[in-house]
Amino acid sequence: MMVTIDRAGRIVIPKEVRDRLQLVPDLELELEVHGNTIQIERPRGAARRLMWSEHGRPYFPAADGQQLTDLDVQQLRDADQR
Repeated sequence: MMVTIDRAGRIVIPKEVRDRLQLVPDLELELEVHGNTIQIERPRGAARRLMWSEHGRPYFPAADGQQLTDLDVQQLRDADQR
């Protein structure tokens, strides 16, 4: 997949890729350089974004097919309160 760098040094991640990887605005990503290769990935243990159901109830969507445990919820709540 080809992308272009703009004058400010930015590239656009195509919508199809953003949707597939659940990349949302303000998500922090880790960038590493290996020789002539740029690697961009989510930091390990990246927090999931709180979503709201159509009934107004908050929830965290499953990430990569993983189930969210009570401990996960508590850690996310604690991290958000810092």
